[in-house]
Amino acid sequence: MIIPMWTSERALVPLREVLQLFPPNNWRWMVEDFDGVIRRLPTDFGSATWAQFQEMVAAGAVAFDWNGIQQFADGVDQMIEGRIVATDENDTTVVQLDAFDSTEYEIIIDPAWSGVAAVASAVRSGLVPRRAP
Repeated sequence: MIIPMWTSERALVPLREVLQLFPPNNWRWMVEDFDGVIRRLPTDFGSATWAQFQEMVAAGAVAFDWNGIQQFADGVDQMIEGRIVATDENDTTVVQLDAFDSTEYEIIIDPAWSGVAAVASAVRSGLVPRRAP
């Protein structure tokens, strides 16, 4: 599933809105690669610099629960390139979210996940949640 990163009105679709396509869950959300503009890191990272954050990503040390990935996304002004993967309790990849060159998000969902149809329908309908003005 592809979601354009920009609306027809040239407004950015932030990571937070893409994540809102998914219901609250108990998955483990791993930031495997990230390039973007971050306003603030979650408090778990203390006073980490951008370089330290990038080192943590490279080491596979940036993982969140559902609330944590929401907090992370709240601090992201723009995801330019990257990959975020969600795994279930069996360490099976349920969701892979990729960002490509500030143009689009691609979401790959395990077809065995029970919520795949609802997310696919929302994406096809263009129902990416929008923030209230």
